[in-house]
Amino acid sequence: MLFLACKLLAMGDNYFMKNNNIDQMIKSPSVSGTLNFEQLYVKKEFKAAANWLIQNKQQYSSGIFHYNLGTVYSKMGDYSAARFHLEKAIKMGYINSSSLNNLNFIKSQLQVDDISTSNSVIDQFMNSSLAVPSSAYLSMTLVMMIIVLLLIKSKKLVGKMTIATLLVIALFPLAYSSLYLDSVNYAVAFKETTLYEGPSKIFQEKGKIKSGSKIILGEYRDGWFYVKYPISLAGWASKDQLGQY
Repeated sequence: MLFLACKLLAMGDNYFMKNNNIDQMIKSPSVSGTLNFEQLYVKKEFKAAANWLIQNKQQYSSGIFHYNLGTVYSKMGDYSAARFHLEKAIKMGYINSSSLNNLNFIKSQLQVDDISTSNSVIDQFMNSSLAVPSSAYLSMTLVMMIIVLLLIKSKKLVGKMTIATLLVIALFPLAYSSLYLDSVNYAVAFKETTLYEGPSKIFQEKGKIKSGSKIILGEYRDGWFYVKYPISLAGWASKDQLGQY
């Protein structure tokens, strides 16, 4: 059932991509006397292109904006910022071969040990869960609910306890996303960041978070976040060094 839900979601994404103006990813209207994003990009004036995007953010959907900005930062060699924006674009549902390939390229350039590369089963589960857009969890729930209702209608399911159990299972993806995942904070370190045993520089250093590392955040205190995952990087880091989603 989960496979079917994911398949339907992928079909929906493909439909959306085909029925929207894909040229929005690159093309943008000219402002009299100035170059637009596409022109700046083609001329390899990437810093100016990034500034243009930020100043004209309202012209794009959130997913396309972050995809474009992440791609430009990648061209500039700022892989930490590029990862932040591409991860955010994917989280917002902008999932296609370009966004996934660009993100994989950036990860290969960073080569960091973080939640996406950890061998810990818990770290892997959390990373996989957060990589799935909220819309996917909704799609999973809807597909599973339809299947359960069809089974009930065909009288292949009997017994109130069995039906109730299957309905709870069907609702689990949506509940897991809405009640838990939506409250989870995660971030990318924009630069190498020092970890401390407590929420202040007066505490002993525990180690370093490499630039470009993806982490999951826990408790917040006076400008400091506790890093929960990956487990190997548990400690406190200044929020000023982190790009939050």
